[in-house]
Amino acid sequence: SQIGLGKATLYMQNEVKSSIAGQRSEPTSVNTGRFLNSVDVELGTKQGKVFSEIEYAKFLEYGTSKLTPRRHFTNSLVRNKKEVQEIIKKEISQ
Repeated sequence: SQIGLGKATLYMQNEVKSSIAGQRSEPTSVNTGRFLNSVDVELGTKQGKVFSEIEYAKFLEYGTSKLTPRRHFTNSLVRNKKEVQEIIKKEISQ
């Protein structure tokens, strides 16, 4: 259901932002708040996308030779996969 997909996508956006803000197991990635505020969503007919268009987002996610990866997006998805499935399943069954 489109409603379930929308709810699950917004749930994941919140989880990624919580991770960036240091409220999950990953290190805090907030200096100016630009990265945190850049986390956006896009909803298609069959998928929801949580992303950031900030140029340095990929460096925070995957790391560099001088920066350990923080994996805010990846870890949030792994941590919440079952919850996302439940949100969608609940909407489909209504």
